[in-house]
Amino acid sequence: MPRLSTQLSALAVEKARPRNATYMLPDGDGLALCVAVSGQKSWRVRYRLLDGRQRTVVIGQFPAMSLAEARSRTPEIHLAARTGAPIVGLRAEVKAAQAMLTADELAVQKETEDARRHSFNTLSEKWLAARQPGWADESYRKAKYVVRTYLQAGIGHQDMRTLRTRDVVDTLRDLASKAPSLAKKAVQYLNGVVDFCILEGIRDDDQVLRLRGALPSHKGGHIPAVTHEREIGPLMRSIHAYEGHVVRCALLLAAWTALRPSVIASARWQEIDLERAEWHIPGLEEDGRRRMKTGHDHIVSLPRQAIAMLQGMMSFSAGAEYVFPAVGKMRNPHLHRDALSRALRLMGYAGKHSTHGFRAMLRTVARERLGIDFDVLEAQLAHAKRDEIQAAYDRTKFDDQRREAMQRWADYLDMRVADATD
Repeated sequence: MPRLSTQLSALAVEKARPRNATYMLPDGDGLALCVAVSGQKSWRVRYRLLDGRQRTVVIGQFPAMSLAEARSRTPEIHLAARTGAPIVGLRAEVKAAQAMLTADELAVQKETEDARRHSFNTLSEKWLAARQPGWADESYRKAKYVVRTYLQAGIGHQDMRTLRTRDVVDTLRDLASKAPSLAKKAVQYLNGVVDFCILEGIRDDDQVLRLRGALPSHKGGHIPAVTHEREIGPLMRSIHAYEGHVVRCALLLAAWTALRPSVIASARWQEIDLERAEWHIPGLEEDGRRRMKTGHDHIVSLPRQAIAMLQGMMSFSAGAEYVFPAVGKMRNPHLHRDALSRALRLMGYAGKHSTHGFRAMLRTVARERLGIDFDVLEAQLAHAKRDEIQAAYDRTKFDDQRREAMQRWADYLDMRVADATD
């Protein structure tokens, strides 16, 4: 038997948010809520004609038509289909209603629809869609979260043709009082949407927002990271003792290689050459999205400890695409980067060390304690060259030096664990 649709609730309809593509939320009996990328919500009914063909008709827009009204309208559609009567959908109703409107009413209606098409809600979604191919997954996720959760909630219905600085200041300052770091990102994203509108001819070239000084001064903090030698042993010992095998191994790989959490979590078996002890990470995904922040391919030398760990992981995920499979109730195809952060918090390192902090640990401690060359460390961290001239002419990757350096680093971490155990 086909699985019956779970009926929608009024709250679920209200809370439905736009995604990267239009999607449907079924209610049953052929009725579904269609949520467009722009955020527009419409009620659609799928019905069957007398000759067996299936058709879909739009019967209304939300919130103009409520869930209860859509449910009461649905049986009428099915009855008309069974009896061969004309199916009157929203378009026909709108056309008939427009024929009865006065010129003034039509002008108001056109102005309302025009304002919706030029609203921040609509145009910010178009900006996100335009930027997504060039962003790493985590960059897109953060931008989408800030734009939809905070900016659209505060200025979503503002007309981008006439948006002024003072229209956005209260929203930005309110966010700054709760999450200063997100407020800075919000300014960045807001300026991005404005630039997008200028390029699309929606705003004039001089219609930029003057947001410098809009946020209260805030002393930003560094990403939490353990960088004192005496603290490294207890941290690594806690990781080795963590019960979750998949998460533990991913954290160890992060410590040994100092790669970004999203890259660690999405490691693929086809990228790893155990015989050569190398991990070849493509700069871009097949669909053009960035895998590496720089967009450039990156080769990572794997220390002996990492090779042994990966050989052990084969019993968990050999034959699968990803090295670290999703754990618990995650729907991701691979381990989520947040699972690594959560594990560190459970170990008692909230505010003291993050998964990204392994990069700072390598950058600081390997330089101070092991004397590893600055350029070798920068190459391992896959940092972009400092300026365009250097990027154009300096193609050094320090493969041999990095291979030696990363083995020394892994051995050093093992020694710190032994010291902490004694």
